[in-house]
Amino acid sequence: MGSQDITHNPGFYFSIGAQVLVTLVLLGLVIIGIVIAIRAKTGRGKGCGIVMAVAFALQACLAAFFFLISFFASLESGSSSQPRTIRARDGSCEISVPRSWIESPDLSSEGMLAAKDLTGKEYVIVYVHSRQDYVESLDDFARDRTDWMREKLKNARVEAPATISINGRRAVRQVVHGDIDHLRITYRITYFEGQNNFYRVLCWSLESKAAGSAGDFDKIAESFREGQSKQ
Repeated sequence: MGSQDITHNPGFYFSIGAQVLVTLVLLGLVIIGIVIAIRAKTGRGKGCGIVMAVAFALQACLAAFFFLISFFASLESGSSSQPRTIRARDGSCEISVPRSWIESPDLSSEGMLAAKDLTGKEYVIVYVHSRQDYVESLDDFARDRTDWMREKLKNARVEAPATISINGRRAVRQVVHGDIDHLRITYRITYFEGQNNFYRVLCWSLESKAAGSAGDFDKIAESFREGQSKQ
């Protein structure tokens, strides 16, 4: 899901190093082959045919080696780009995050699931709210929780909510900016209504990273699935 899948993938660097090494060796063998061919043509080299055969055989072996390295590196790269699925403890919901992210339940004692990227610049928490506790609609619920967040932040700035559709399900997306613990944070929140619960997928990053994180956060929200709660 973005550049992190590449920069955290050791197979990527291994493939680049192998390509450079093999290219240099092949170039050297080509130069040697040209020199030997010239010497053979002028009659100044003995056994040049055997040496050239060995050189071209080495080139063929290195080319095959290069192909295998690239093939296995691409397999590893494809595997590491697959998202990681994280499920709530009670089975009520799940999301998918980039493979480089880790589950981080310590982010919230109230959230059903939480995760963050390894650099600690992007975060997500999913909250579950029982519909029995609310008599309002999804729009009212989203407005209520957004107002609650506005009160917790300094210099809060709330963008207009957007009604969206995710996998055929109606949702409300809300972007909130504010200061907390001397940091400027941007929250990208997606509200869902399930069979028995309201869900709040809360993603956030530093204000300076918000534009670059928006794509990851939207994919995480789009991956949201409601499960069978143990209630």
